[in-house]
Amino acid sequence: MDTSPASPHLVQLADTLWYERRLLEFLLFKLVSANLVLTSGDHRFVTPAIAEVERVMEAVRTAEADRSRVLEACARALNLAPETLTLGFLAQNAPAALRDDFAEHRNGFMELVNEIENLTRENRRLASVSLEDLRDTLGLPENLTYDAAGRRGPVSQQRPTTIDRIL
Repeated sequence: MDTSPASPHLVQLADTLWYERRLLEFLLFKLVSANLVLTSGDHRFVTPAIAEVERVMEAVRTAEADRSRVLEACARALNLAPETLTLGFLAQNAPAALRDDFAEHRNGFMELVNEIENLTRENRRLASVSLEDLRDTLGLPENLTYDAAGRRGPVSQQRPTTIDRIL
């Protein structure tokens, strides 16, 4: 890649990455909020907290699709394969004006993904404990649940719930 002034495609890619990072930070905030709800023991707010996480996840999915389109356009403009344009590659080979931005994106995304993965595991664990507590309170057998049609069946035969997909 040349060291001439940044191409408009690279600038657009950097801007797109900033937006996606902000969304991931907002997702982390919503996961922390859900974590606080789960640890509070007040189950009234679990569903709204999870719904908020799902809304942000949808925005993240849209941003990922947008980033993919911008990345492909950038790769075409630079006559490179899209898979070549990793953040590590860009941090080393982009025009000087953007190298620091791409390096910061690489570090920022790595930190955010790590935090999100850790918090997601913890929220999943807390949700599982909350479900067990609820089953005990209601006197339901541990290995049974209800499907969308209202039939009882073993948990292992059930599809993942929304909370499983989100967390």
